Amino acid sequence: MVKISDYLRITQDCKNIKMLYITPELFKEYYQKLEKNERNSLLSHIVIKNIPFVFKDVPLLFEQIVQYLSTLLNLEHDDIKLIGSAKTGFSVSPKPDYGKTFSSESDLDFTIINEKLFCTLENEYNSWKDAYRNQLIIPKDSEKYYWDINIPHLQKTIARGFIDTNKIPTRNICPYIQIINNAMYLINVKLKEYHNIVTSKASTRVYKDYNSFYKQLVLNTDKVLNI
Repeated sequence: MVKISDYLRITQDCKNIKMLYITPELFKEYYQKLEKNERNSLLSHIVIKNIPFVFKDVPLLFEQIVQYLSTLLNLEHDDIKLIGSAKTGFSVSPKPDYGKTFSSESDLDFTIINEKLFCTLENEYNSWKDAYRNQLIIPKDSEKYYWDINIPHLQKTIARGFIDTNKIPTRNICPYIQIINNAMYLINVKLKEYHNIVTSKASTRVYKDYNSFYKQLVLNTDKVLNI
């Protein structure tokens, strides 16, 4: 039975978290000290729901990007999130990158949570994989190495409920991959052109459902912070 007291009787450490952004040192300290339910709330507050650090001075610009992707892909606004150092202001990656400050060399890591889109991309992945194996499409010399790596890698991530769109080639056989990857290219280029916001690149990971997304987020964070 779910008891409200298990959620409202929070620790003093939990009460102390009032900031929108946090230092990597404090994030690690609190994440290791908080109760499990409180850690979930810390992730939600800092990593998922807050205004992205890269857009902290122009928060509506991020909302404009969400509108663009929502309209382009026929998604709900809440399906689209930005995570990673662009969201928190620092990297939550394994050593030696943990705590590395967001900079012009960092990426924009978009996340889309939508089962219909996930299934569409899974079908495009299978079409590409089958066409490649049957020699109906031929990679460039520079592509073959990555295709051979990405096909089994994507098979594993699809089983875990997510697809990285930049691991599937932008070919006519994959129309939605074309749309998404082109949008990521344009976001990166146009943010620099219109607003002088410079990043290394933009990419998208599409999850089947929120449970798959959150499970992967917790798994990655626990591993990095030794939980």
